[in-house]
Amino acid sequence: MTKREQSKQKRRERIVEVAEKLFFEKGINNATMDEVAQLTKFSKATVYSYFPSKDELFFTICQRGNEILQQKLDEVTENHVLGVDKVRAIGFAFFDFANNYPHYYRFISYFVSGSDFAIPEEMESKMLHLDKTLTKCIELGIQDGSIKPVNALLVSKCLWAMATGTLQLIFQKGELLEKHLSIDKQSIFQTFFQLLEASLATELAN
Repeated sequence: MTKREQSKQKRRERIVEVAEKLFFEKGINNATMDEVAQLTKFSKATVYSYFPSKDELFFTICQRGNEILQQKLDEVTENHVLGVDKVRAIGFAFFDFANNYPHYYRFISYFVSGSDFAIPEEMESKMLHLDKTLTKCIELGIQDGSIKPVNALLVSKCLWAMATGTLQLIFQKGELLEKHLSIDKQSIFQTFFQLLEASLATELAN
């Protein structure tokens, strides 16, 4: 990499680092590209030369979180043989990721569920493949007989949506559920997976 390329890479990384902190503090809707430029001490034109829109900058931050998530999913799935066990491990790793990296989790979930982002088509495609590891593990489970024959891609999307909804319940109402109903957060997610396994797992998985 030439010195010029290194300099450009450093500027890009500086913009992302500053924007990430700003977006985490103020939220994507309240933060502005003007503020990013001011905090980086770059001109607004420079910031836009690297990221033509705030949405693309936001996407880059989401991708940073996704890289952490995918690394953790790869790590936990390596410890299991059966597909159903890998799927279960992914679920709990996703739960841990949401707890340990709440900003990244919320941004990723917001990005995936949102429909008003102006980004290139290839970026949209990347975000739609966040659950590729889960899909592969479901396919493996079908092959090894631990998961019933299903449409792996479709089930993966449904599981993502269901897990996200469960986590929203935990984050938004978890303290109230524990206070008034004596239902703790971990039990909610464990029950979610018990229901999941009852619908997907074969006798081989028991």
